[in-house]
Amino acid sequence: MTILIEDETMTREILSASLAAVAAELDGIAKEDRHLGFAAGNFENEIQELDRDEGASDMDRRLADHIRSEKASVVRRKKTLVGLRSQLNRIGSALAMDKVAWEAERSTFETTVRILGGIERQAAVVPPMAAEPIAIEAPMADARSASKVDPRAHSLSTLFSVAGRTVLDARKGTLKPTDKKGSRYQERLETTFAAWLDVIGDEPLSFYLPVHLQDFATVMARVPANRSKFPMFDGLTLREMGEKNDALPAGERKERLAVSTIAGHLQEIRTIWSQVSAGLHGLKDFSSYNVSMPKDAKEAIVRQPLSVSSLNIWILDSVTPGKMKKPHKAWLPLVGLLTGMRMAELVYLQKTDIVKIDGNEVFDLRLPLLIKGEQVDRPTKTKTSQRIVAIHPLLHECGFIDYAKKIRAPDGFIFSRYLNAKDPADAAQKQMSNWMHDLGIHENQSQVFHSLRHNAKHWFRHHLGERIADLQLGHALDSVSKRYGYKDLEPEEVAMVMAIPCPKGVDFSPFTNLRSR
Repeated sequence: MTILIEDETMTREILSASLAAVAAELDGIAKEDRHLGFAAGNFENEIQELDRDEGASDMDRRLADHIRSEKASVVRRKKTLVGLRSQLNRIGSALAMDKVAWEAERSTFETTVRILGGIERQAAVVPPMAAEPIAIEAPMADARSASKVDPRAHSLSTLFSVAGRTVLDARKGTLKPTDKKGSRYQERLETTFAAWLDVIGDEPLSFYLPVHLQDFATVMARVPANRSKFPMFDGLTLREMGEKNDALPAGERKERLAVSTIAGHLQEIRTIWSQVSAGLHGLKDFSSYNVSMPKDAKEAIVRQPLSVSSLNIWILDSVTPGKMKKPHKAWLPLVGLLTGMRMAELVYLQKTDIVKIDGNEVFDLRLPLLIKGEQVDRPTKTKTSQRIVAIHPLLHECGFIDYAKKIRAPDGFIFSRYLNAKDPADAAQKQMSNWMHDLGIHENQSQVFHSLRHNAKHWFRHHLGERIADLQLGHALDSVSKRYGYKDLEPEEVAMVMAIPCPKGVDFSPFTNLRSR
């Protein structure tokens, strides 16, 4: 019976048959119990008479001893069967209890089956008439705990859509409303999860193999990037989108997903799987499987710093009357170049972030934002983003610091116009991209606003070394030796940043001349 019940493919009908087998076994135990009750009848009077009879033969006395031994054995056997009968009664009740939520309570059922299997194995090894009592307290405790299973518990037969949703919802519940980084990562996990179910399918957890990671990557490598922008792909699965795109003439095909994007999807599905499989035996390990990147995937684009000529074109255009009428736009490239700050850090700068440390002004990104007099967590990409950013004298000479201190925008946001957008950093990024296109200095993904951060890194690293450059830009220190020491720029390091020469070849005179007028 246990072999039948422990099959993962068990249905409600099989369970009913198994319960009937339990009932039959209980009936057999009851009959044996009655037999043992008869066998253990009252022989006490006969034994006592033989003991009192001084003339009893040795054979009679051996008979008395045998009767005592048999009686004791019968009593022990009866107690054992009483315990087993009580246990099987409880198991039968536990298994029959949840007819409506059979699939949802699969784990409860499996625990009960293991208990039943243990009892049957115990019963199988009991000698016919000389068994010792079997302890039943531990299985009973298991049966009680099995009835209190978390409804989120899943088993090998649970669909990935159900188990994965449990993991994603639990993570989502930990996010703060202001945690934009965490929310974006949650969106990526959701997108990857949906893509996996689309490509590989929604199957029981026991179905999935590490090789499915390769299958997933192979299909995703043919999927067009920005597919939601093209109506021709509406209503298609990801596999169908790739096939339709491949069928287009060479000049009309849309760009495919990049290698880095596919690698991100693979990492995210591994993350979800590791959470789903935690504590659940029998699932395959995805973490160590090596995926070969398909040849169809678009090669990752390496970002480069902007050339000196591009920088000079941009600076010159920034000070034209038309651009200076929109100072939130005109100042942004200059500040990005001379500080190395990310776009998401720049758009949330407030004039209260400009503070003095040992006589030198810096941007203190460790401070919370002040909105309507209340402190709000500053959106940052990483922990190391919360830092001190040294202000190079050029920002004073070009007039930006004076402009920032005199800003009258609500709550003192220096680039407040972008805050009207749903995603301020994205809005600023798009405006900068359009501007660079107009100037002819934009190259898709390789020459973009973020390239200014590469310019800044090269500038600081060349004059000050890797560690100070990392601290200035908020990069994580990547070695034990670098992590020793202070985690923010110290006053003497701020002074060192302020003392380095201007970026070679870059002409800042359009800004400095504008200020002197």
